[in-house]
Amino acid sequence: MLSFLLVIGVLLIILFLGLPVAFSLGSTSVILILLNHLPVKIIGSTMYSSLESFTLLAIPLFVLMSQILLDGRVGDDLFDVMNAWVRHLPGGLAIATILACAFFAAITGSGAATAATIGMVAYPAMIQRGYDKKFTLGLLAAGGTLGILIPPSIPLILYGAITEESVGKLFIAGVVPGLILTAIFVVYAVFKSKRGGFTPIERTSWSERLRVTGKNIWGILLPILIIGGIYSGAFTPTEAAAVGLAYSLFITVFIYKTIKIRELPKICLKSVGTSSMIALIIAAAILFGRVMTMLMIPQKLTELIIEHNFTPLMFILAMNLLMLILGMVLETVSIILLTMPLVAPILLALNIDPIWYAIILTINMTMALITPPVGMNLYVINGLSDDINMGDIIQGVWPFIILMMFMLVLAIVFPQLSLWLPSIMH
Repeated sequence: MLSFLLVIGVLLIILFLGLPVAFSLGSTSVILILLNHLPVKIIGSTMYSSLESFTLLAIPLFVLMSQILLDGRVGDDLFDVMNAWVRHLPGGLAIATILACAFFAAITGSGAATAATIGMVAYPAMIQRGYDKKFTLGLLAAGGTLGILIPPSIPLILYGAITEESVGKLFIAGVVPGLILTAIFVVYAVFKSKRGGFTPIERTSWSERLRVTGKNIWGILLPILIIGGIYSGAFTPTEAAAVGLAYSLFITVFIYKTIKIRELPKICLKSVGTSSMIALIIAAAILFGRVMTMLMIPQKLTELIIEHNFTPLMFILAMNLLMLILGMVLETVSIILLTMPLVAPILLALNIDPIWYAIILTINMTMALITPPVGMNLYVINGLSDDINMGDIIQGVWPFIILMMFMLVLAIVFPQLSLWLPSIMH
């Protein structure tokens, strides 16, 4: 236990010195290797082999697909479709925003991309209709978090790569909880809108609804293609990413014509930056995990938990508290890669279903995306307009954090919400 606390202490000191997460993990690993006289050659071999994975290939493909859809303004069209169908309801614009976030999340797998894309079109529309500014900002930040729960999900790809669980089953496990969280947000939006007296916009005619839906049918079909293909077994998540990328490229260049061929190199460069950052964190975190294993720390933690008669529920509750704390200072990818090498053996020892735990962890990560001071979506929303300040966003997200905690309780109390679909998957 003392060695574990020493390791964590060294890592926290390096992090608080301001070094990026990837270099903090890498530096801590190198220090531990030298102090414990471990073979130095494991640094190069581990970091190289950590990225030599067919599963992880899905990440740069989904990142590039997300960037193409972002630059191709497909999210704008999805918002128009949702708005046409629900604008006449109480809080219609708020509902349209949440549904557009959920739909775009089912395309990109990125919380930040979802918040940025839908936020750019929904924020001015909601403010113009008189919606409370703090509520609007909180709604957009929270709506973006659906990107990591509703499949495809980059955090779940990483989880699958570390634990060797089926990424396809992990994706499908997120469907029901993702839809329930979307419904919870919708109910709250209607409640808040009724109390605020926001008047619905006039009902759209059926002909207009069908026209807008038909115009944007290509974008609507994309999540059906990706999720349906994985669920049916037609292709793996990595193949789904490749198919989705090719489809996105086709519809934005040739159907919607919102992207020109000459713009593609610039789009690719943007996605390379994001993918490289994730790859660096993965390589450093895998090295850190291997050093931990060589020092027998996961094994010692497992023995300690068994000796103290931890029940599965006690462990889950303790991890939820830890995730909440980590979510305030680290971003999603780092948390998963940092904790899972230590947690995976404990899940096995306590007979905790790793797919169920993955969804609990991911719901925790949705909160991490909007928990100050490091919540990624807070900064994404802050960049939407010059008249937005961080204080308003932080005040606006607290009700949604409480709603996410309620969803977390549901996922813990009712494991079948996460496990039912994977159990009947082909």
